[in-house]
Amino acid sequence: MSAAARLAEFVVKTSLEDCPSEAVARVRRAALDTLGVMLAGAGEPVAHIVRRVVRAEGGIALATVVGTALKTAPGWAALANGAAGHAHDFDDTNFALLGHPSVPLLSTALAAAEAEMAGGRTLVLGYILGFEIDVALGTALNPDHYTRGWHATSSIGTLGCAAAAARIMGLDLVQTRHALAIAASHASGLKENFGSMTKPYHAGHAARNGILAAQLAREGMTASDTVLEGRQGYAAAFGGARPLDQALESLGRSWHLLGSGIAVKPYPSCALTHSAIDALIDLRAEHRLSSRDVAAVQVGVNRVVPDVLAHPRPTTALERKFSMQFCAAAALTEGRVDFGSFTDGEITNPETRELMERVAMVVDPSLPEGVEQHAWSRVTVRLRDGRTLLTEARGARGHPDTPLSDAALREKFLGCARTVLVADEAEGMAEQIEHLEDIPDIRALTSRLEGNLV
Repeated sequence: MSAAARLAEFVVKTSLEDCPSEAVARVRRAALDTLGVMLAGAGEPVAHIVRRVVRAEGGIALATVVGTALKTAPGWAALANGAAGHAHDFDDTNFALLGHPSVPLLSTALAAAEAEMAGGRTLVLGYILGFEIDVALGTALNPDHYTRGWHATSSIGTLGCAAAAARIMGLDLVQTRHALAIAASHASGLKENFGSMTKPYHAGHAARNGILAAQLAREGMTASDTVLEGRQGYAAAFGGARPLDQALESLGRSWHLLGSGIAVKPYPSCALTHSAIDALIDLRAEHRLSSRDVAAVQVGVNRVVPDVLAHPRPTTALERKFSMQFCAAAALTEGRVDFGSFTDGEITNPETRELMERVAMVVDPSLPEGVEQHAWSRVTVRLRDGRTLLTEARGARGHPDTPLSDAALREKFLGCARTVLVADEAEGMAEQIEHLEDIPDIRALTSRLEGNLV
């Protein structure tokens, strides 16, 4: 059986009853977090730009564009909502995928479910199937795939989105196999665009192409059965450390959603900055530090990090999200990293600007090499009085081994959602998402995502 056929079997034959109940609970948390960041990102420039194209090119009004009164064709809605959801880089990650699973998957699932008039159970199952395929492929291809320059959120996530769309749209085995194979040709996204608007666009690109692949397959388009494992296929072109069949054989028997899981972000910046931000905020509070006390900061990171955090002297708000120098300096000078840290124009805090010059990021070969630990760091702060403060190698708050509490996750959602919705509406949506799988028609949820943005 080919890899595409194996994936299609998993997509078509798995029911929600086959999935662990804890996996459903994790989808609820992912949906709460993702819809929040989607609402918060709907006002960002990249979201406005995409919506201008959607208004000019969009088709039949079947799916909601979050934060607006606009309805459009499902693929265009998925593109717009995906770009908005990733605009702040505040959405969740998975370290085996080395990317962002939930914004592309939920952008796909919401649009497809709304167009098909499906309910919450169908949406939840589509998300789970897409997530499992995303991470299985990430396990096979990474870290080589990622270090070659591919943005896995899109270059791998497109196939997960196609799987979610195929299940929600009711494709059969043959159609689903072709949808996945078409998606393999759609897959793209380059890390060189990190720090620009194209990086968040990638999430919408994956969602739109996943839906498009399923739509084409439903109409009869065919694709190679061996597109994933063939000599000139997806794995060979994108690079993999493990054979595909080895990574796919456990699908439906063990669950990545419960294994490598989901890391929820407490800060709206690249996940690879978060461990250092946590450590520096803790040191600042414990030792009552100010920037004037600090002679130098060294952040030890995994070897994959420097190519991602590639902006030591960022000139835009988006570049600051991919600058360890900025994020570390902001954490020490202000004791926080939040939306207010990433405004366009000059860095307003002169202490942050000055401290950035004393922050060094170095590869630390003693850090663990597991994919779940690629975001770990070790921080050393040398003080002007001669003392040195050192933290142990650590991950960040929000990682699967130290998850955000339900209360903290809800607080994050409400803070994001209130940028578009009034407080009562945001609270009501949070309560509705607690019963996501019981919503009989997903339009009861998407109707609450409308807003006054243009």
